[in-house]
Amino acid sequence: MSILAKISKRNVAPLQQTGFGTLTNWSGEVVNEDTALQVSAVMACVGIIADSVAALPLRAVRSVGDRTVPIALPRVFSNPGPTVTPYELVHQVVTSLALYGNAYLYVDYAGGEPIALTPLHPNNVEVSAPDFRGRRYSVAGAEVDSDRIVHIRWWTPPQALTGLSPVQEQKTTIGLALAMERHLAQFYAEGGTPSSVLETDSDLTSEQARVLRESWTVQHNRHRKPAVLTNGMKWRPITVSAADMELNATRELQIAQVARIFRVPSYMIGARGDSQTYQNAEMSGQHFITYTLLPWITRIEEQFSALLPRPQRVSFDTEALLRADTLTRFRAHQIAISSGIRTPNEARALENLEPYDGGDEFVMALPGAPMAGPGDAPPPAGVDKEPPL
Repeated sequence: MSILAKISKRNVAPLQQTGFGTLTNWSGEVVNEDTALQVSAVMACVGIIADSVAALPLRAVRSVGDRTVPIALPRVFSNPGPTVTPYELVHQVVTSLALYGNAYLYVDYAGGEPIALTPLHPNNVEVSAPDFRGRRYSVAGAEVDSDRIVHIRWWTPPQALTGLSPVQEQKTTIGLALAMERHLAQFYAEGGTPSSVLETDSDLTSEQARVLRESWTVQHNRHRKPAVLTNGMKWRPITVSAADMELNATRELQIAQVARIFRVPSYMIGARGDSQTYQNAEMSGQHFITYTLLPWITRIEEQFSALLPRPQRVSFDTEALLRADTLTRFRAHQIAISSGIRTPNEARALENLEPYDGGDEFVMALPGAPMAGPGDAPPPAGVDKEPPL
């Protein structure tokens, strides 16, 4: 008897839907998936991850022995349904994962094959597992067959029904950013601190103070005329305090904190003080793919591939984010073709160029030998293949 069966017989509450911590929020702000998007750093991180993954081309392949053969992308991914486009499908999945820690898709079948995918809002889905024999799903209070639900989870503790929500796990960090935004908004919007003060030892009536303030404003606001002060009156400007200046520095720190939560390079969301440099755009893209996008991509690929019959699977083509300059790309294509790694048509497809007849055969160039396409004899030495114009 397995350990799970023993636990089930003892009527122990099976799986927990909470994280590792107590989810304490020390900021005093209301933090949820909606209010978190009011923090520009959160929206920037979620947006750049979702946009980047959704923009990657989705490829389908079939394993034949030790080989991988490209096949046409299944209809369920090329045309997921009337409510979403392929881009919106992936974008909504990543957004749900980044904010709620879970993404749900409802699958429509026809003839045993998936034909449509509909993203579900995480708040409308409830997950349970009363008997340790798999998860059960309810959508808007109605139980749904688990075979019709694709459940993609973010960081998942052992025996957890759902993934952890980054927003809920980092309530204090995001709440502190919200508190600072609210404080600065009130400081500038409500104008509780005047720009300057006119001081005098004399007693002034309310009417005299009003006339003095208005006359000062008329004479000096945007005019910068010389001021003449009598009867011991003094003008004192009010500048931003050191505490307010420190608040701006703390805001920059919070941007870096939010970027750390989502593992997004802070320079990509406009944070100051990021000294990280890269030799070229390709190295920067490789760093972003490896340490930021790859975990999100892998989770989606595994669940999408599970919808297809074996040995078919789908994967995202990350080369779209690694495109170097034109000369570097063409040199790489030349090396790949001459070494037999790619066919000429495969290299042309990467550059969005149409194929040519015979370009699907591998062409390996020997050192010192001229390149020739399949079926073409190399021209004699010293003779041009085509006459000059």
